Amino acid sequence: MEKEKAKVEVIKAAIQCSEKKLIHGTSGNVSIACREEGVMVITPSGIPYEEISPDMVPVINLSTGEWTEGECKPSTEAPMHRMIYQHKEKMEAVVHTHSPFATAMSILVEELPAVAAASAPYSPVKVAPFEIPGSEEIAKAAVKAMGEHNVVCLLKNHGLIAAGRNVSQAMSIAEYVEENSQIAYYTYTAGNMEPIPEEGYKIMHDRAVKKLGLE
Repeated sequence: MEKEKAKVEVIKAAIQCSEKKLIHGTSGNVSIACREEGVMVITPSGIPYEEISPDMVPVINLSTGEWTEGECKPSTEAPMHRMIYQHKEKMEAVVHTHSPFATAMSILVEELPAVAAASAPYSPVKVAPFEIPGSEEIAKAAVKAMGEHNVVCLLKNHGLIAAGRNVSQAMSIAEYVEENSQIAYYTYTAGNMEPIPEEGYKIMHDRAVKKLGLE
């Protein structure tokens, strides 16, 4: 996507994430990779999304991590977004949320199974160990938890991060995982969290791997 268009799309997606209750306040972040220009655009740090204009959106060099453009400071999680783009070359967007049920399940389990069919293509979702937000360590932990064949992971005591071929897909994956986390939480606390059988979710997961180009 062309850089100027990506700035507008990032703002729109961040507002949508807030409206969907995936992001509270300014606690999450959204980015889009403009690979032909060798950059990514990302939501700025600490600015209410409704107040962001395109000239405020930071632009970061994908190779060096240098902040090259934009009036406002990039999100502190820019290194995590950039590292995901480096390891997932077919992904064009990343959404990071502090959604409550995903955060709760990141504390309760080491791996979130598929309990809802909609999330099965992206399951099981591994939990990255807690690292300091904004650090290189959390970026490495997220990439490792995603592995070769998934585009989402939970971040322990923190939230979730999802990548997609476009920003709508990344946001949808974040929604599906939050929904799955909510159902998992309720059934976990009721003492009867029963995942979809492996032979069931694996078919859907394999289809998603092919669709995302992660074979």
